[in-house]
Amino acid sequence: MARVALVNLASLPMPGNEPIFPIGLRCVQDALVRADHEARLIDFVENPAAVEDLSWVTEPWDMIGFTIRNIDPIDMSCDGHVEHYQAFLDRVRQALGDRKPLLVGGGPGYSLFADQLMERLGFDVGVVGPGEQSMLDIVADPDRYRGAHQNITGRRYDAFMTEPLRHPRSLMETYTQFSEAMIGVETRRKTCYQGCVYCPYAYISGDNAGDLRPLELIAEELRAIHASGIRRVFFTDGIFNSELRYAKDVVRMISELDLPGLTWSAYFTPKPFDDEFAELLAISKVEFVVISPDSLDDRVMKLLGKTFGTRHVDRCLERCRRHGIPARVNVVFGGPGEDRESVRNSAEYINSRLEDGELVMHVGYRVLPETGMARQLGMADPELVDPTFYPFHPDLFSWIIKDLDSRFMPARVLINFMAARNASKRMTKVPLPAERQDAAPTEFPYLALSRQLPLV
Repeated sequence: MARVALVNLASLPMPGNEPIFPIGLRCVQDALVRADHEARLIDFVENPAAVEDLSWVTEPWDMIGFTIRNIDPIDMSCDGHVEHYQAFLDRVRQALGDRKPLLVGGGPGYSLFADQLMERLGFDVGVVGPGEQSMLDIVADPDRYRGAHQNITGRRYDAFMTEPLRHPRSLMETYTQFSEAMIGVETRRKTCYQGCVYCPYAYISGDNAGDLRPLELIAEELRAIHASGIRRVFFTDGIFNSELRYAKDVVRMISELDLPGLTWSAYFTPKPFDDEFAELLAISKVEFVVISPDSLDDRVMKLLGKTFGTRHVDRCLERCRRHGIPARVNVVFGGPGEDRESVRNSAEYINSRLEDGELVMHVGYRVLPETGMARQLGMADPELVDPTFYPFHPDLFSWIIKDLDSRFMPARVLINFMAARNASKRMTKVPLPAERQDAAPTEFPYLALSRQLPLV
């Protein structure tokens, strides 16, 4: 039996960080415990004092794993998290002294920048992709990895399809104290079929074998969550209805469970989304349907890699409203091909067809490795570790403010806009290579790449 500490670095107090329930780390902990290892989760939301009091570090651990969900908040007005991770790892090593437990890195953020983070954080081994089976492999033969400073690829974990995941009640209650908090639940491990140019989802997912989780396991998890007093669930699938028949089965199961007060949400695509599905959603008391066209200009949507257009968004919203289902529509201005006309078209759609509270708006696409965006720009992964955004016209903020109805621009949004605009002005500008101009259509041939000065 091995003794393993699993540290949720995503729960560190950092500017711009909004901790969410650590479902990935819980999956790893559950796998280790099922294999008769001792595994303790160190979470700084559940135990804030553990950030400064590192007495837990000096316990006789055989291995300490660190999960990194994000390397920055993907927000133009916020700095990155990597320096915070480095500083914390330095403190952990100092507290360890002569002790030499195996240090392991992992998580979705780590998977995207594994080579660069290995160099900066100095783990013995890192896991790219799903971590359960890899952690079992590592703990079975730790000497193979000690001092290796290498990354390995995560493998399929068979128990995902056979065993329910039950979370400690105290941890769930800790995270549901936040007003917008939800508990994540996986229904599948299958790569999203869409080819959005900004999304690294397939790269992070790794070997998933297209697994669709048995309904009885999902039902057991939901019953346990409900019994603990939790009432809000978010299904963490890339796209909940990417396989409509299975999605309908999951929604029917939720309705049949009839858990009082339980509500849920997920990311949806407006296609496929038929009337039967909308009716099932309404019966299941879905909290809201989140769709991400990211632009409401058909030309830009195509450049983003969307497999649907505004007509599909129209039909989805019409079905939601007919069945009384609240909707949220994500729009991110500043992507490939964004110009004065496309901003105007998106704003006209929002003003005329979205209701108050339906718009979720952002500016600027964070460029991530292994994405179409990174390939368009011809940028190597090491150049992307610092907050890096796709190039956009310097007047973009002014266009948005001018075109959008004031009901979509409350004071809170305007303040965020001003912060993002100021941040964009303080970023290094890097010219795009001439041969890349056609691949990355934009009026403003510069890339916002890492800040020259720290923001205050």
